[in-house]
Amino acid sequence: MEVLADLLRALRNTAPMDTLMRLRGHRQLPGLRREEVAIMAGISPAYYTRLEQGQESHPPDHVLSALARVYDLDTESADHLYRLAHQSERNQISRNLQKTVENWYHAPVFAVNHRLDVLAANRMARVLFKGMDHTDNLMRHAFLAPGAHEFFPNWEREARSKVAHLRAAAAEADDDTPALRDLVDELSSESTDFRRMWSHRDIHADEYKHMHHRELGSMNLRHDTLSVQSAPGVLLFVCHADPGSSAEEALSLLSILAADEE
Repeated sequence: MEVLADLLRALRNTAPMDTLMRLRGHRQLPGLRREEVAIMAGISPAYYTRLEQGQESHPPDHVLSALARVYDLDTESADHLYRLAHQSERNQISRNLQKTVENWYHAPVFAVNHRLDVLAANRMARVLFKGMDHTDNLMRHAFLAPGAHEFFPNWEREARSKVAHLRAAAAEADDDTPALRDLVDELSSESTDFRRMWSHRDIHADEYKHMHHRELGSMNLRHDTLSVQSAPGVLLFVCHADPGSSAEEALSLLSILAADEE
């Protein structure tokens, strides 16, 4: 829901001037308040606040229609709003799978879909990426997060690997094309590096991840991708270290940091 929440906040903060004038008369303050959006959409302010905070997982279509009307969205923009809202429904995973991820204590583990949206992450994974931006999607994290180049010392190799994964997903996930296209369009518009790599059409993903954690230093981790039989389209990314390596010691320290987060 984080992407939908981000969009709603952006729309509210850049509301059309005619909307502001219609609501406020002569007041020229920028943007709309949450209460004003809720009143114009015919929903409760508390419910709209939950939408913006990503706490409401399934906004019904009549709410989306009302918000599109409030923000005077054209057909393309309204369709994008609907896709983001319904994408959040596809991004839900079962509580049993969430427990499986959370109960993995000795390795960072993510549950992701083919777009690399993070559906669940265990404590070690959350601590590994703590304090960084765009951790809701591993593609956005690699290309849009300010600290990504420091986090991945061999950033070019890591970024190419992620692009290869997305390229392969684009070839396979025919039922998810609109959401996948939205992600590709977003990254293409905001990252020249992504545009360059996407044009190469490489589909070879790297099985090693070289990371640099601000507290634990450098880690060379093996990266395994596991399919989940009970959840088609969901993958588990598991990072572990070769026995006896310095990365193995770093992961042991990471597990201690993760335990302290409880």
